[in-house]
Amino acid sequence: MSEEIAEFKCSICGSILRISPENIVSICEYCGGLNIVSGIIDCEDIFISTSVNVDKVLEEFLNRVRKDVDLKKISDKLRIVSTQGWYVPFWISRVLIRGEVVYIKRQYRGKKVEIIRNRDSFSEEIDIDIIARRQVKNLALRELIKTYFRQKPQLAELKNLAEDWWRLNKLTILNIEFDRKESEISLREEAVDSVRRIWEDKVDEIEFFKAEVKKMERPKLIFLPLWEVVYEYNGSFYTAYHQGWSGHPLIFYEPITMSRRLLYAIGMFTSIILGSIIGSALSLLTLDSLSDAWWIILFLLFILALIGYRSAKGFISDIRVEKSWR
Repeated sequence: MSEEIAEFKCSICGSILRISPENIVSICEYCGGLNIVSGIIDCEDIFISTSVNVDKVLEEFLNRVRKDVDLKKISDKLRIVSTQGWYVPFWISRVLIRGEVVYIKRQYRGKKVEIIRNRDSFSEEIDIDIIARRQVKNLALRELIKTYFRQKPQLAELKNLAEDWWRLNKLTILNIEFDRKESEISLREEAVDSVRRIWEDKVDEIEFFKAEVKKMERPKLIFLPLWEVVYEYNGSFYTAYHQGWSGHPLIFYEPITMSRRLLYAIGMFTSIILGSIIGSALSLLTLDSLSDAWWIILFLLFILALIGYRSAKGFISDIRVEKSWR
C-alpha cells in the first residue's frame, strides 16, 4: 500500500510532489526546488548536520567489530542484514536558570551518622534539548544528542544546501510533531527538571527545591543524522547505531558469546564463595572487634552482592548493550 496520502505541488514550478506523512521537505523531481511540506514550520532557522555516506558508516561498524574483545572472535560469523538512516529533529536552546535548594547530606564517621542540612542558591547556564517528536524513547537518540553537545559538529542551514546535496541524500528527514512555541514550554520544563536531577545526584535528600528560567535563547531546530545497522549472528538479529556526521558508533547491541558467559559464571561463583568466607569470618569476631570494622564488612558485602547480581544478570541474558567509547 502506498504511503502517499495527499497531493502537494511544487511552489516553484507547480509539479506534483511525492511525499509521505514522515516528510518535512520535498525536492521537486523536475526543477529541483526545495519545498517545506510540514505545515507547522518555515524554512528559517532550521539547521542540519550533514551525514557521511553509508560506506563510511559500514567502515566504522567493521572497525568497531575488529577492536571489540568479543566481536572480533566471531567476526567471520557476522552478516550485515540492512542499513538505514534518518535525520532526527531536536529542539535545542541555551538556558539560564536560577533558584534555591534545601538539601541533606549524610556523613558516616564510624558508628555515627552526621546529618548536614544546607540551603544553597544556584545559577546555572545549560544546554537543553527535546526530541521534536512525541512518544519517542530510544537509548540511541539520547546518546546522539549527548554526543552532539560534546562534539559540536558543524551545522548548515537547511535552505542553503545545494540542489546536488538533496539529490544525493539517502536519509529520510523526519517530520516534527510540535512547533517552536510548544518547544519553548517543553524546554523550560526540561531545564528545571534537569537541574533538579543534577542536585539529586549530588545530595542524599532534597527538602525544598525552587528554580526559574531567567533567560532562554530562541529555540533552534536541528536535524542530526542517525544510522542503524542490523546484523545477524547464529540466526539472531542485533542492532548498532551510529551518529552520522563522522560515522562513529553510538550504541552496540551485542550477542553474549560463550567466553563472556563464562566470565559471568566465574563472577557469580566468586561472589558466592567470597560472601561465604566473609560470613564465616563474621561468626568468629567478637562484638568489640566487629564494632570497629562493621562498615568495612558491609561495604565488602555490598560490592560482592553487586558483582553477583550483574554477573547473574549477564549470564541469563542473550544480549548486551555497549556504548561507544568515543
